[in-house]
Amino acid sequence: MLNDKIISDLKKLIEIAKNQNNKINSSIVLMSIDKNNADFSEIVNYFLEHNIELINEDIEVDEETAATLDPENIRPFDPTKIDITMKPYTIDLLCRRINNKEIELDSSFQRKSGLWSDIQKSQLIESLLLRIPLPAFYFDATSEDKWLIIDGLQRTSVFKEFILEKKFKLKGLEFFTELNNCTYDSLPRIFQRRIEETQINIYLVNPGTPENVKFNIFKRINTGGLALTTQEIRNALYQGNATVFLTECSNLSIFKEATGYSIKSDRMLDKEFVLRYIAFSCLDTTNYNGIVDDFLNDAMKYINNASPDTLMNIKTQFIRSMKINQQLFERHAFRKMSYDGRRRPINKVLFELWSSQLGKLTDKDIKILCNNKNILLNNFINLCESNSFASLLKASDKYALKSRMQTLNKLIFDIIGGNDDSNTSAKEF
Repeated sequence: MLNDKIISDLKKLIEIAKNQNNKINSSIVLMSIDKNNADFSEIVNYFLEHNIELINEDIEVDEETAATLDPENIRPFDPTKIDITMKPYTIDLLCRRINNKEIELDSSFQRKSGLWSDIQKSQLIESLLLRIPLPAFYFDATSEDKWLIIDGLQRTSVFKEFILEKKFKLKGLEFFTELNNCTYDSLPRIFQRRIEETQINIYLVNPGTPENVKFNIFKRINTGGLALTTQEIRNALYQGNATVFLTECSNLSIFKEATGYSIKSDRMLDKEFVLRYIAFSCLDTTNYNGIVDDFLNDAMKYINNASPDTLMNIKTQFIRSMKINQQLFERHAFRKMSYDGRRRPINKVLFELWSSQLGKLTDKDIKILCNNKNILLNNFINLCESNSFASLLKASDKYALKSRMQTLNKLIFDIIGGNDDSNTSAKEF
């Protein structure tokens, strides 16, 4: 139940939305409302009752999206399955691993390395000279031959650039000003040794830690700077074919056109949408446990283990699905529809449903749907107006997934199975 304080704040937000075509961005709402005293679903319903669209960069916001936007909302996991060990280390040993390419510093990592200025980099080196303890480093040690950085990417990159690659000279030092303009090689040996022998603490997430637990550990530990989205975490944990393939598919012009250029790439949301298509098109949904993140993680593993021929086939089918959806729904593709013709935000669940289900149909079936396009749109509008289907779109449990897939398939096959080219009774959209 929304209290008076929250309702007062919501009314102010509604006034703001009225000046923006009755739309308001979810991030503003989450920043304005005390989440500890409000149920997000009640807030969503309040806006809907006042004809206000709650959007996230033209992506419809639901409970799942809200959880992604709120970095404090971390799904609980079994603490007994956490296997992390602390290991004393030195900068010299860390650099040896870097030099032997035993630490993942690839540019396809979810955050870019090398974001610090030369002054920031230099002052980190000065901290070593001053013997100031550094924050701990965290690594995913699933592979002994190549550790994956969970926290400490920028610091590790500085050591690589200054000590191994000699890429920059010290500048902006506050205490050792005489060392400004020095490279690592030009430092007196006493200072080189002080750097190399600096003690650091590293924490290793050991092999055997379940991947869903590791996923949560990554999200909880990595708190520096901008909170990571779930797809950014996946991109870090599942390096390989998956990261490359999702980038390739998300850059396809037909994907951007079909989604109305509404899905931005800066936080990997576009890659998450492609991954959702692959998960619900290629994986066995009977194995879905009601947790979307786990299912998408399984899809990343599936792509990493897929053959080149399989990946080529997935891409071909993905392109075909995007073309079909664009042809049938045009500017309303993957969005809820109503008779007022207003264009709604993209809905993640509708993207999963339409992209996966239409992509499985034969060319003959697609031709029938295209010939009966107005019937399809009319029936879909009726579906969107029903409270039962709206509830199925919001839920993430296994029953809801099965029910909405069955509902959409019935809508499709009622047209395909009962096709009558003379049928003109459907309301024009």
